[in-house]
Amino acid sequence: MFRALMFAGGLLFALTACGDNFSAVQKTDTIDAYEAYLKENPDSRWVLQANDRLETLYLEKAREEKSLASYDAYLERFPQGKLRAKALGEREEFLFDWAKHEDSMASWTKFLDEYPKADKKRKKQAERMIEVHEYLDKVTLSEARQKQVNMAENPKGPLDGWGFEVDVTNNGDEPIVDMRLQITFLSPEGGALRTKEWPVVAPKFPVPMEEEAKVPIAPGETRTWWWTDGAIPERWLEQKKVKLKVTRITRGKGK
Repeated sequence: MFRALMFAGGLLFALTACGDNFSAVQKTDTIDAYEAYLKENPDSRWVLQANDRLETLYLEKAREEKSLASYDAYLERFPQGKLRAKALGEREEFLFDWAKHEDSMASWTKFLDEYPKADKKRKKQAERMIEVHEYLDKVTLSEARQKQVNMAENPKGPLDGWGFEVDVTNNGDEPIVDMRLQITFLSPEGGALRTKEWPVVAPKFPVPMEEEAKVPIAPGETRTWWWTDGAIPERWLEQKKVKLKVTRITRGKGK
């Protein structure tokens, strides 16, 4: 009996030693380990499980590295992967955020070139920002002038808000019929504390506009943009810095 047990144990050890090392690969749990395992054991009973885990690791790597190259590596490795739809959606979102951060003609064009059927809101914003960059070099913004104001426009009332003025000049040869400026209140570290948008000129806007604000800005004309805010973040008061950005330019269609 003892000899029989010894023989059985030795046979089990021999079979284990000659078998694959999938459990060791699982413990290592890296892309390289799974790739090597699949290459060395193409007929293993664990191939499907190894492939599933490898696909997940590729997508997790793309999320961690936050790069197009990593997402493309996943899509190339798993062209028919179970997570492909999710990866494509994440890649579109990543590319949009990148274009938004870069905020250049090249970045917005790249986004639309790669995703001509992008999410409607993203596509609309990308098209609008391309329109901005087509004319942006013909627009001049002055430094923002700021002062404390009474939000009710009562000259004798308390100074319970802040007002900001920016001179906007159309140096091009086309009228601007719709233009929006975004103001961002910056923290001492340079981060965004609060962001608001208001028209320099707009034929239509959700909030009632003065009639002169609906008249296109003619070539060579300078117009003053004015914004008041009674909800200023406290940390902004430490340095009182703002950043301005043109978020819309529509031109050439006014009277």
